[in-house]
Amino acid sequence: MTDLEIATDAVIASTATTEPWLFQAMIEELSTAELGLGFIYTVLDLLAKRYDLTDAVVVLSHDALAVQEFRLGGRAVGADLAHRIAREPGVYCEPDVVPLAEREAVRTACQLALSMRMARFTASHDALTTIANRRTFDVALANSTVRAARYGWPFTLVLIDLRGLKAINDRSGHEYGDRLLRSFGFALRVCVRQGDLVARIGGDEFAVILNNAEGNEANAFIERLRQHIVSEGETIDFTMGTASSPRDSTDPAELSRIADARLYAKRGIIHR
Repeated sequence: MTDLEIATDAVIASTATTEPWLFQAMIEELSTAELGLGFIYTVLDLLAKRYDLTDAVVVLSHDALAVQEFRLGGRAVGADLAHRIAREPGVYCEPDVVPLAEREAVRTACQLALSMRMARFTASHDALTTIANRRTFDVALANSTVRAARYGWPFTLVLIDLRGLKAINDRSGHEYGDRLLRSFGFALRVCVRQGDLVARIGGDEFAVILNNAEGNEANAFIERLRQHIVSEGETIDFTMGTASSPRDSTDPAELSRIADARLYAKRGIIHR
């Protein structure tokens, strides 16, 4: 068992014996969705109804996020409340009528939900750029090609190579090269539409799945990306190759091969 699985079992055992209402909330959440941020707000809402609270905040900590605050109803923790709560992990209620043991049980369960949410994010995202990783991209591409074959829903695959990254690393250092990769990942994320997917699939290789898109939409995305990079004052040279489904293929491997061949053709390289 992993450390997270061991911790999950411990929390469930604890909440089942000491706070049955909290255990029931956890089971109901797991029956419809994965334990995550939604569970935290559900628990705060149940706690507020249980004790007739006017406000409640749970403060949690995570190595990747530092201190995180979640407030009843999803409201922001503004200046009116920040000075009244500590930055230490715990549950803060108004009025202060919830027993300490119950507040600690709520904090522990919410901490588990946050840790599980972050574990899933880490498994599916690239650590440097925080966009999707190769595994997530492969699954998304397979799903998109199935929909294209079955329903005729079009999408365009865009493969992207950054040019000269090795020379940049040699000349300016890997820290500077990593900054460029992060900047490019951010540029991709802000230039796609909701529902599209951007991923880092290799050291200097990126991929984009543009859903419900063919030639014109892909060209518009490429132009947005170039304009964004210029507006940010970055010097990032890249080459793209595209392939559309179902027009070019409904096989993910063949679609990738076509886009890759078109990318290398633009660079004047014979690629086999």
